[in-house]
Amino acid sequence: MPQNENLLVIPDDWRAALHPRRGGTHGPSLELDTGAVYAVQQWVKETRDEIDHLLDDPQSLGDLVGPARAHLRGEANPQGAAVIAAGLAAEWPFRDDYAYGEEPFATFADAWIAEHGLVFAATATVELSGVFVDGYAWEEREDGRHFRLRRLDEQDPGYNRGLDCLELVAARVRGFLAAADESEYRQAVDALGERRRDGMRRLAAAYLVPTQTAWVDELCASLPRLQPHTWMMVLRTMGSADHLATLLTGESGWYWLNGRPGVLPTAVEGVGPALAPTLATVAEEETETGRDPYELLRALGVLATDEAFRLLVDRLDRPHAHKAVIETARHFPRRALRLLGEAAASGPSPISSYAVRLLRDHVAAGPDLVAAVLPRLSAPARAVVESIDESAARWAPEAAAESLPRLLVEPPWTRERPQFKRVAVRGLEPLTARKPESEGRAEIRALIPAALGKTGPQRFKAEAALRRIAGAEGDEGILEVAGEYGAKAAKAAKALLAADPLDDLPAEMPRRPVWQDPYLLPQVLLRENGRALPAHAVDHIVTMLSISKPDKPYAGIDVVREICTPASLAALAWRLFELSGLREQSYAADDCSWVLTALGLFGDDETVRRFTPVIQAWPGDGGHSKAVKGLDVLLAIGGDVALMHLHDTATKVRYKGLRGKAQERIDVLAEDLGLSPDQLGDRLVPDFGLDERGEMFLDYGPRGFTAGFDERLRPYVVDDTGQRRAALPKPGVRDHQELAPAAHQRFAALKKDVRTVADERLRRFERAMIVQHRWSVQEFRTLIVDHPLVRHIARRLVWITEEGRAFRLAEDRSFADLHDDELTLAETARVGVAHPLHLSRDLEAWAEVFDAYEINQPFPQLGRPTYALTEEERAGTELGRFHDVTVPVGRLVGMERRGWRRGSAEDNGIQVSVLRELPGGRALVISVDPGIVVGDIGHWPEQRIDRVRLDQDADLGRRAGPRPLRFSELDAITASEVLADLAELTAT
Repeated sequence: MPQNENLLVIPDDWRAALHPRRGGTHGPSLELDTGAVYAVQQWVKETRDEIDHLLDDPQSLGDLVGPARAHLRGEANPQGAAVIAAGLAAEWPFRDDYAYGEEPFATFADAWIAEHGLVFAATATVELSGVFVDGYAWEEREDGRHFRLRRLDEQDPGYNRGLDCLELVAARVRGFLAAADESEYRQAVDALGERRRDGMRRLAAAYLVPTQTAWVDELCASLPRLQPHTWMMVLRTMGSADHLATLLTGESGWYWLNGRPGVLPTAVEGVGPALAPTLATVAEEETETGRDPYELLRALGVLATDEAFRLLVDRLDRPHAHKAVIETARHFPRRALRLLGEAAASGPSPISSYAVRLLRDHVAAGPDLVAAVLPRLSAPARAVVESIDESAARWAPEAAAESLPRLLVEPPWTRERPQFKRVAVRGLEPLTARKPESEGRAEIRALIPAALGKTGPQRFKAEAALRRIAGAEGDEGILEVAGEYGAKAAKAAKALLAADPLDDLPAEMPRRPVWQDPYLLPQVLLRENGRALPAHAVDHIVTMLSISKPDKPYAGIDVVREICTPASLAALAWRLFELSGLREQSYAADDCSWVLTALGLFGDDETVRRFTPVIQAWPGDGGHSKAVKGLDVLLAIGGDVALMHLHDTATKVRYKGLRGKAQERIDVLAEDLGLSPDQLGDRLVPDFGLDERGEMFLDYGPRGFTAGFDERLRPYVVDDTGQRRAALPKPGVRDHQELAPAAHQRFAALKKDVRTVADERLRRFERAMIVQHRWSVQEFRTLIVDHPLVRHIARRLVWITEEGRAFRLAEDRSFADLHDDELTLAETARVGVAHPLHLSRDLEAWAEVFDAYEINQPFPQLGRPTYALTEEERAGTELGRFHDVTVPVGRLVGMERRGWRRGSAEDNGIQVSVLRELPGGRALVISVDPGIVVGDIGHWPEQRIDRVRLDQDADLGRRAGPRPLRFSELDAITASEVLADLAELTAT
């Protein structure tokens, strides 16, 4: 830690890659390779035929060929040495032992220095920059290979190993020049000055001796657009704020600061604090393009100025800034205390909140520092530091690493571990027990074949089940049953139970996305003491999620669930979903799909409430397949609320494809439970913890409230004194710090759920009235009358039995007939929502009863308009009274809210029909002209009704042949409902 906090010090781990400058920080070791001369000589011998081929080509430039031949004859000259080096580099990829990134090109520099001296090596390096070997592609030699001069622009050099060679040679020679004695250095500078004949050589010379500022000034002022290699040489050459300013006016590609090793440290040392704004800008660009900005942010901290540290703090709400601030604070603790204090005092904002958390840890780590610096802080910063525990109260203190399981400190993928293997035993079939046995043993017997069988979802589930049994009861029972399947099965079962499932990892761990930063994620809290996991432990949890699959979660997930609070894990999963950008993408990218798995593993009821609207909107943005995966997330979360929202999607969402996929999942669940889909739908209404009266108690600690819902499902709140409140009050300072916020949040969630239930039940009851659905008396009592919410809707409707006995649900949940006499239902009766046509004689009387009791109906029932077909229409297959009527396209599309849907798109994406599915797979079809343009509804604002017909097939397109039916096939209620829709559509 430097005592002078304004001193720029290059970190030790940067020095190995630093390209040093004279008088600056020392770079990597300068020990000469004693075998370099011999190595180059052998290399020349092995490659001589190809070198001669290049020199003999008539296109090779004579000014390069002559010196090269002389050098081969032993007449040492820098240009000839450079030409030979360029030829050898071009040939290197064709060697049997070639490995990209391990080219020994720096050997040329050591050989030249050892054999001819540093001045020779420097001039040879400049000449090397001007040589290009033409005619080489990636691992391919072309005809007409030859030597020519290299130009300094983005069109040259094409592809070969020349610039890789120049980069390695020049870096080595630059290091020796930086450390040379003054006399030898001056000789080298003079020799280089004589060879600065063109742009490429001027770049190489300035790079080798960057303290020759006039050369660097000239270079920066006259640069063309460059290739990445040459641009990075410039970045490692600039040595002042003026150089930076000149380059910023004309050059792009500053992201190469974070390119090859050594560029960033060398630029930081050369330019110093003036580089700060550029580093901040490039870090932002790198983040936006998905590249890791950490080293750039770390470089800001190295600059050792208030401006640079503030630029870091200003990015605390973006990835990887926290880590850079923490490291910088260790090196410059006084500056960190002062500037974090200022940021924490700057007012309510995410950055201020993050600064408070970092400041709390910084203060705790250095009480002596705080005592020394506190008097010199600004008044706002001093106030925050003095009350830091209070300011940071929203951040739970971190748990000590030693208190955590090894999985969260040193997980298997960070250390050496046994290789995980699965042993399969083919052909196993479940064995029948020879005598009666316990359920546990029978379960083991059924699991063995799958757990030892083919790798896949069934095996994964069976393995997990056997491990759970072994964890609870030991291995003995499993191994005993496995022995009945044979010796191989017994051995495989023993291996399965002996293997640590935490070692079951993918062959290659996934690449960490740039947005994944544990400091930007919600704190994950321990069940035991409420302390928060350290950032590195949260990072490990995210890694576990990233290697989990829906059918094979990583085994460590169970450990995490066991020790961490469900609410904090759910918050973590949701924040990962938000940060991933998956919500905005129109597809589920493979590298982000694990985020959906995370929602399924850690999500809770609140996750369901927030995620369902996202799922339902995705198909509109081209995200159908992603939405279908979202449905499986709801199933994975499970519980009443998730099933309720799944059913809501199956019945309400506008996108037919998603509705169908949701219904498929409902159908499977119903079949598993032995129910019809409608029966399951009736059961997907949670009671939400409401009591018999439909109320719940909300505990605030020293006070409490009773909350419930009235006959219109409007929420109400009653306090301890029995007084009704307009709303549930927010928790106050005297309320319990945990109970009160939890109760307040619970009631807010309940209100959302009740709105969902109300909307879904209203649609369901209205549809039940139209399609004449019936419930058994037992179902009616259990699912409707006795439900603390649904009964409120039921009380506002007239009900009827199949025998025609109409009644209403009274306040005491008894059944009252038209005359308010109690009605007793036979246990064999079936009950449905009465349609006005059922009540034709008593309709007005029932309306009077509801008026007298001031009962407002949830949808039109008693006042519902009714219509009838004429005898002529009943005998026909079309409704001519609606033909040739012109209607607004918006009104036609709006029919979807009443259960209609548009037909399939035909030529040019035009939908020429709107239809309503009717019982029995039939459909009422409206054919329109010119049709609705998919994606541009208003293209033709008016549509003419061509025909209205009844068809046997509800899945029609233009090319499908009609299968007409007579309207006499419709019952009176169905006919009335479709006529009502048509009347509304064509109303003037």
